[in-house]
Amino acid sequence: MENPLCNSVSSLVKKLREYGEDGAPVYVNELTELNGQLKQLCVELLSQKGDAPEAEAEILVSLFKGYDTLLFTSSCETEGVIQQLLDRSAAVLQQLPVSQLKCLLLLYCYEHTGEEEMMEEIKRILGVIK
Repeated sequence: MENPLCNSVSSLVKKLREYGEDGAPVYVNELTELNGQLKQLCVELLSQKGDAPEAEAEILVSLFKGYDTLLFTSSCETEGVIQQLLDRSAAVLQQLPVSQLKCLLLLYCYEHTGEEEMMEEIKRILGVIK
């Protein structure tokens, strides 16, 4: 990833998803702190736009990961952001070449919409990448 904010979001997502898996105690204050940091980074990243389709897709994938991982958020707040991400994704997907990044962005969009056309496109891309 080129964008340092995307890297930070991905790093916190990994920490939150793995938190407590090593058998160590889970502390609510640490979990809440990590979640707050992730939310702040996502808010900052949401205001950024990539200067090329690949950069925009990288931001969108990071945001989908971040918002999917956040804890203790209201569904109304998250739904609005997810819709923004889906709208931005629709614009950039048409510009992206066949790649793993495009496949990943389609997968996140499919997760939130269930649109079969996206899954068909993912299958086509995977057939080309092989």
